[in-house]
Amino acid sequence: MNRSFNFKRRRGMASMALHEMRYLHQHPAVIRILLGILVVPLVYAVTFLASVWNPYGELQHLPMAVVNQDRPVTGMAWGRQVTRQLVRNRSLDFRQMPMHRAQQQLATGHVYLVLQIPREASYQLRHLPTATRPLHVTYRTNAGQSAVAAKMGESAMTKLQIRLNQAVVQAEQQAARQQLAQQDRLTVGQLRQIAQLTAANQGTVATLALSRLQTQLARGAQAMTAVTPAQRRVQVTPIRLIQRDTHSLANNGTGMAPYFMTIALFVGCITLNIIYDAGQRHGKYRYFALAWLDKMSFLWGFVVLAASALWLGVWQVNGLRPVHPLATYLFSLLIILAFFSLVTCFRLWLGLTGAWLMLLFMIFQIGCSGGTYPIELTNPLLRAFHPYLPMTIAMSGLHQTISLGGSITEQVAILVGMVVAFSLGTLAYFYRHQDVSAE
Repeated sequence: MNRSFNFKRRRGMASMALHEMRYLHQHPAVIRILLGILVVPLVYAVTFLASVWNPYGELQHLPMAVVNQDRPVTGMAWGRQVTRQLVRNRSLDFRQMPMHRAQQQLATGHVYLVLQIPREASYQLRHLPTATRPLHVTYRTNAGQSAVAAKMGESAMTKLQIRLNQAVVQAEQQAARQQLAQQDRLTVGQLRQIAQLTAANQGTVATLALSRLQTQLARGAQAMTAVTPAQRRVQVTPIRLIQRDTHSLANNGTGMAPYFMTIALFVGCITLNIIYDAGQRHGKYRYFALAWLDKMSFLWGFVVLAASALWLGVWQVNGLRPVHPLATYLFSLLIILAFFSLVTCFRLWLGLTGAWLMLLFMIFQIGCSGGTYPIELTNPLLRAFHPYLPMTIAMSGLHQTISLGGSITEQVAILVGMVVAFSLGTLAYFYRHQDVSAE
């Protein structure tokens, strides 16, 4: 009896398991949905890891500028020599350019660091033995554009300072050895002359020559002992690189705010479209445009409320203090309207498949946006798509309103174009389905 009971129980459990398989066989659309969900973790992991895989090993792709303002002196053109070495160096991507162009490209994010060689560089290094202060070489970064790039540039300049100091010290030591060798040869020659004069019984002339030699040796010894501690420090570290940040950040969160705010706004739009069916009508309308306006006005108001809540949270809870607070808030509203129009258009025309595609699209944008590391240090495929993505445009505008204080005219124009284009797409859906009955 127990054997019969156990057999029936196992058979019942197997039958229960087969119920799900039969259901999936009868509803292939569910299988497609499950396969789509299966792909999401894969795409997220692969895309995001590709964007941060080896940034410090790709510094040769990080654009930097070198501005040579040095005026060469007799026997030395240090600025020209260093500029040539930096441009030819394959470990860093230095490009030589004039100062006004370098400042412009630093402000727009086309270069992440500007190394400025001063006018008196060659003159000061030419007189290094008597110098009392090191040569100050300034490099400029823009943390407001990319805080991570500014830190990476600072690390690279620390290593560059060590190499430059080593090269200058070695060259100075070699010059000093050559000078000492020349003085030794001169001293030996003078001693020979004294010996010859003494042998010729020209005592007076020999005495004068010996006195002159003693005076020169005394002056040399005095010069060697007269070196001050400041001069010794300069001779050990003749060059000092000084950082100047054009747009400093209060903290790391301020630099990362455009990235996370943009992601949050896109996630909110996807979540809303998955949970709330924008195509479902809850009343009878004489014209399809009225049905569209009724639905969209409600949803637009909702996403504006969501963006306002986000702004209130980062302002009150996180303590974000943008350069232009009102512009940041208004631009956030425009971002969420553009994202909502995009996601809703795909959700209406393709159903849940459209929402799934937008989820994958968002994940792909996270990898392509360059929010963690500069886009130049990521995968070549991600770099190719970077300039054309909605999240890239949104982050660029938020960088301007939060930390840089520049113009967002171009970003506003693109996002407004998105709102208009994809709103027309949703309006076309309501026109196409105007005979749908209300529920």
